[in-house]
Amino acid sequence: MALKNNGITETTFAYLTPLFTDSAPAIEFYKAMTEETKEAVDFAKEIGLKVNPLYWIDPMVLFGGITLDSIMKDLDYKGLVVHPFLNDWNPSDKKHSDLLTLVFQFAKNNTYEIYFHTGCSERDNPLLFEKWFADFPEVTVHLAHCKDSAPIIELFSKYKNLVGDTAFCPQDSYEAICNAGFKDRMFFGTDFPISHWYQHYGEENFPADEQVLTESYRKTLKEYEEILSMK
Repeated sequence: MALKNNGITETTFAYLTPLFTDSAPAIEFYKAMTEETKEAVDFAKEIGLKVNPLYWIDPMVLFGGITLDSIMKDLDYKGLVVHPFLNDWNPSDKKHSDLLTLVFQFAKNNTYEIYFHTGCSERDNPLLFEKWFADFPEVTVHLAHCKDSAPIIELFSKYKNLVGDTAFCPQDSYEAICNAGFKDRMFFGTDFPISHWYQHYGEENFPADEQVLTESYRKTLKEYEEILSMK
């Protein structure tokens, strides 16, 4: 409702997946989140908000024997999420490397976009995954956040199948990407309600009712006005 109350008519979302080191709890979590996602999609339809759910890939779920094909049939997911910071997608490990190749091949065969979390750490620097961006030019890869402009600009310069977004993207990084000639490849994003969680991080009583979330999202939108007004 917070998005709807602020005039948003369409959004893309994914549930947050924690790090699991065993397949059994990962699969149980996946099943629970599938049901919650279905409820969210149904509610969005009731209020007239178009939503595009994404499947956040947990390697432990796939290692546990559940296939991407069956997962994408469980719910009408519109794309895939790879999060190398919260999940183990170590490109130097053959098991994970082979799985990532399977994911990209699946996305290619079924025309899914991949939303790829990027950051500034040794786990989520997008340059670590350049091999897959190069090997699968048919797959559109959405580099989320673009916090560090240098690797983003380098990758954008090489691969036309890459796009980015403004969610948690610092203004100086956004400006550098735009000045490099890639403004048309940057999409609007806020990562809400994670932004709300950061605003209240450490508080004992976390406010999360509809009115508070509506005001929080309105504040988030205003914070992005200066960035998005750049010509």
